[in-house]
Amino acid sequence: MSKKEDSSFVLTLPMNTTHFDMFRFDKVFEVSRKIQNACLGEILKRDRLVQDNKHYCKNVRCIKTVKNKIQKSKDKKEIMILETELRSLYNKQKEIERQFGLNEYAIHEFVAPMKRHFEGVLDINTAQKIASRAWKAFEKKRYGNAKNVYFKKYGTMTSIEGKTNKSGITFREVKGRYLVNVIGTMVPIKVREMDIYAREALLNIKNIKYCRIIRKMIRGKIRYFVQLIMKGIPPAKRDKNTGLFKVRLGKGRTGIDPGTQTMAIVSDHVALLRELAPNVYSLEREKRLILRKMDRSKRTTNPQKFNPDGTFKVGNKDKWSFSTNYIKLRNKLQDIQRKQAAKRKQSHCRLANVVLRTGDEFFVETMHFQGLQKRAKETKINEKTGKFQRKKRFGKSIANKAPALFVSILEYKCKYLYAKFNKINTWTAKASQYNHESEAFEKKKLHQRWSQVGNFTVQRDLYSAFLIKNIGESLDKIDKALCDHTFTNFIVKHDLEIQRLKLMQPSISSMGIKS
Repeated sequence: MSKKEDSSFVLTLPMNTTHFDMFRFDKVFEVSRKIQNACLGEILKRDRLVQDNKHYCKNVRCIKTVKNKIQKSKDKKEIMILETELRSLYNKQKEIERQFGLNEYAIHEFVAPMKRHFEGVLDINTAQKIASRAWKAFEKKRYGNAKNVYFKKYGTMTSIEGKTNKSGITFREVKGRYLVNVIGTMVPIKVREMDIYAREALLNIKNIKYCRIIRKMIRGKIRYFVQLIMKGIPPAKRDKNTGLFKVRLGKGRTGIDPGTQTMAIVSDHVALLRELAPNVYSLEREKRLILRKMDRSKRTTNPQKFNPDGTFKVGNKDKWSFSTNYIKLRNKLQDIQRKQAAKRKQSHCRLANVVLRTGDEFFVETMHFQGLQKRAKETKINEKTGKFQRKKRFGKSIANKAPALFVSILEYKCKYLYAKFNKINTWTAKASQYNHESEAFEKKKLHQRWSQVGNFTVQRDLYSAFLIKNIGESLDKIDKALCDHTFTNFIVKHDLEIQRLKLMQPSISSMGIKS
């Protein structure tokens, strides 16, 4: 029986580690890496044995046959009989996998002797959590969410965690001091006096579910943090000077149209077209130069890996050799990527707070960003030039701007502020095509950033957000009556936002704003 899901939040605090603590943690993380790789290797070995079993293969073929029959059948009674048969086939499949030890709990049993070998370095709960992590990686590949599973290289293990706050990795308050016990090593935790949020979160230590230790490289130095996974909702953030709450919900409906680089927000009070994470590009030039230096260094130290024309030799399995300078550059690149990720998340959180002030009921268009990242499969030739068209799509934009991260942050904030967060049916609503004046669906090309609605010319993304705001109760159809009632107010807010954007002269062409 699956556990009941309850709300939780994460509090991250820096650890005040000594040289001895860091030496000890390095050993713990390296042992964890070896255990995870051993578990992953064992899972893949057992999976191969299962795939070679003739009874299992026959059962898989039967499952496919029954599924095809269900899709083709139109008789309800026949479908019910086939579904019952399908359930029994799945149970048989699980039984065969259990016999070969291909399940999560069998891997927990496999890891127990290894834990005893590393007695005093890892506890059983942490070892089992590492085994579960290896199992989840395998499941991603198994269900088509990943192409392959990868073993952890030396020094790439970045986190370990326990199961409870009772044994293994635990958090305690002793005589007013906060301490983390990492398998026998007591490490003090830094909590600033002015950090109201952390102080309020730590008022009830009994709410801690379990602890996670994070290892990060910051400006060339290894630093350790503890993440406390806590029950309940996070305390509302306050201004340290006034003590007032930083975020307060507005009132009314708000429509959000997510793009690959922008976010259009429309409510009864405001219309906004904002660039996502505008400050992440400030480090792109430095990142690009480092990548070039790394490539030159790699080619110099590994000439046997490349052809005379500069292309990579396919099939060459010689060991890579990296210079000291290359390793320094690689660490510097990691630090830049860390800064970009931190800036991106901080920018998203700030924009989410702005959005929360616009209403208390939010409607978002669901987007399949993973599909937009992939290269186009079809090969096309440009009619004007006769050359092949590029297959690249929105991979780099999505990697830099992370629109899905913004949507998940907003959804999380709505959850603990008790605001309504609704995802509309994109396929039936067709907010980017619908015209509420003519009640028709008009397909637009990607470069068309403006729409003609009656006598008004409106920015495409803002108009889509307006339509999303006026979605019907079933979340699959635009409510025309609501659109007619609020359209005049939208035009006023729309024109104000366009004037603001023209003064700012945004660099993103998808906004369609010309100086």
